[in-house]
This record gives sequence, structure tokens and C-alpha cells, in this order.
Amino acid sequence: MRWSKFINFYEDQDSTILFNSVTRGVNKLKTEHVSKINRYLNGNLQEMISEEMKDAISELYIDEYIVPDTYKEKELFTKVRRDRDQESRIVMYFIPTFNCDFRCPYCIVSATDHDCMNPQNVISDLETENAANWLIGYAIDNQIKNVTVDLFGGEPMLGHKQNLKFFKKLNELKDRDIELEYNMISNCYNLSEQNLKELKSVGLNSIQVTIDGPKNVHDKRRIRSNGNGSFDKIIQNIEMCRDFGLRITIRINIDQENAPHIKELIQYLAERKFNEFVSIGVAPVDPPIDDLNRTGHTGKVMQYVPEIFQTLRKYHFNFRMWETFCGYGTKNFFVICPDGTLYNCPSYAGMEGYCVGDINANGFYPDRPGMHEIPDKCYSCSLVGVCSGGCYFMKNVHDLGEKFCMKPTHSIMVKEYILAKYSDS
Repeated sequence: MRWSKFINFYEDQDSTILFNSVTRGVNKLKTEHVSKINRYLNGNLQEMISEEMKDAISELYIDEYIVPDTYKEKELFTKVRRDRDQESRIVMYFIPTFNCDFRCPYCIVSATDHDCMNPQNVISDLETENAANWLIGYAIDNQIKNVTVDLFGGEPMLGHKQNLKFFKKLNELKDRDIELEYNMISNCYNLSEQNLKELKSVGLNSIQVTIDGPKNVHDKRRIRSNGNGSFDKIIQNIEMCRDFGLRITIRINIDQENAPHIKELIQYLAERKFNEFVSIGVAPVDPPIDDLNRTGHTGKVMQYVPEIFQTLRKYHFNFRMWETFCGYGTKNFFVICPDGTLYNCPSYAGMEGYCVGDINANGFYPDRPGMHEIPDKCYSCSLVGVCSGGCYFMKNVHDLGEKFCMKPTHSIMVKEYILAKYSDS
């Protein structure tokens, strides 16, 4: 027997935290017990004398922390990916418009040439109805049990009426006992009591909004089209979302410019008691196509990650793990654009050469690309379960080749998340 290749070991005082990146299992053992298990696995059978150690090894074996020497772990992770392709669940992005009233300097969408825009720049009422009808038919034909829709953009609130129309039509799926979940990724600047009431009435469940630092930092990054900042209005609107009972996730994008200031942001949010109702996700900035130097994937940025996660822990925030194991290429993960074209990923949406279908032309093309291949070297990496070979968009569009590896970033992001989440110290 041996440790699974997917196990990561993180020291925590006199204990060791074990994290399986594929199963997402977390366990904690005394470090001295880990040492004894290591000696046993290396052939020192005397370590089996203790009944406590026998029980520990049995539990680790059952939970796949320890596996047989012949265990084919590449096949295990291949199955995990393949099973995603068989799920009776749709996760899709609806883009009512690529227009946006913000001018964020690191935006991937704004750096992309879109070839699928309609003349009005916002999806028409007819296309909205067509999109909903196509999705309803797709869900029924494929015996789907759950449909999750994320409103995306641009800024989806600039297509607010179309969003309402889309959701109202989709709600017909409830009559077929299909579960629906509606989320929105928004800059949260254009919200009002009236449009929140309308969104809530058609079933909106949650909103994700980005805040990139305290006011003086955020307002230099999350810039409105008129050049003004957005911090104060966003904070007010988040509190309004809370009053409407919506789940709220705050995403913090970090790079060299703002990473030193995130601790201050977290303290500010705690003072306003945001730790009582929001979840926070921290993500390194992926470089946009037109500015490879603007990135969060550097050692200078990662040095601030331990402090960021420990501050989240200190103020009792609920926080998420960053990962790049996405749904790209799985059958029921896709994007509907304003003109009805279909894409495998929201980052590719509208890019010439990446369209995989059209709702007005029988849906997906027969040659729609499936899941991308992962290099063989990745299957022996302990972090493959959260990385999955890295972001396919970033790797492909930036033409990074086989040498591309996100382990340096994932190693720090995952370690500090696990320690902040499960450490006793």
C-alpha cells in the first residue's frame, strides 16, 4: 500500500492535515502518527502493533488516502471528469449583452473581439424567447433534473428586462419537476429595490460581485465608464441584496497592485458585519489577452495569500477554495450569447472560431469539442483535482503550450485555504 498521489500534506503544529484534491476529503492526524504510517508503508511492519494505528490505517484506506500499490489513479481522475459529462444537470451562462458600464483594466471580456453581437447590442425579445424555448427543449430531451443559470456579461443588469423574460419562460420547467437555480455575476452598481424585487419574484437565488480592495484601491480598478469609482454604491447595494434574502459572494481578484491592501478590505467588511451574510472567493487575476503583465500568478502576489486567508479566518468569514477544474467541454456546460450562438466557456464567448452551436440552427454542431486532454504529467500531480491541467482558456489563447503549469499558484492558494479552514492554531 501507499499514499494516494492526490494527497497533500500540510503541517499544523503537532498535527498534519491531509487533503485529497480529487475526492476533496480532509483529515487530520498527529504528525507522529503520520511518521509511523510512513514507516509502515515503507515496510516496517512493527508499526502495526498499535490497535490505534490499525484503525487509523483502515480508515485512511476506506477513504482512499491510502491505496493499493497497483491502484490506477489516472483512471480514477479520468472517471471523475467523465462522470461530469454524464450528470443530469445543466450549468449554463446566459449573456444578454456584452455591453458594460465598467472599464476594469484586467477584464478578459473587454479584451476580446466579439463576432456574435446583434445590432442592438442587447439580446432582442425574440432571441430571448428563442433561447428559453431551446433550453427548455434541451432539458426535456436530455432528461435533465436540475438547471442552473448564471447571468453573465458584459454587465447582465443592462439586459434586465430580457433576464426577467428568460427566467419567466424557464420557470415552465417546474411543471416537469426540474429544479431551477438562478444566479447572477454582476458589478452590482445598477441594482435598485424595484429590479431586485423583480429578480427575486422570478427566482433569482444569488449574486456574485467583485470588490478589489478598500475604497481608494477598488475605485482605481473597478472603474465606471465615466471614470468615476464604484465602491460606495456597491457596498450599499450588497446590503440591499441581503435584505432581499439573496445569497451573496464577494470575489476578490488579486494582483501585484491590490494584494497588499486586501487585509484592510476584509477588516472593513467585518466592521460592516458582512461576515454574517457573505461568502468570499479570492482569485489571482488571469492576464487579459492584451496585457500579459497584469497577472496574479506571481510570487510577489502569492506572498500576501497567507495573510489574506488568515484575516478571513480571524473575522469568521465563510470563504471558498480557488480552483481551475471547470466544466469546459462537458455536455451540459455551455453559454448562450446575445445572438443565440453557443460556446463551451464564458471566457470564449463571442470569439471567432470557438462557436460550438446555434440555438437557431439545431443547437450544438456535430463536431462540438468535448473535454480537452490533460497532459500525462498532470495525473501524477497531487493538485490535479483542483487544477485539472489549468485554465484551458488561458493556456489556449495565450498559446502557453505543454510547459504551462499552474502548480506554483495552486500550491499556495490551496495550502493557505486548507490551513485557514482546518488549522487548530
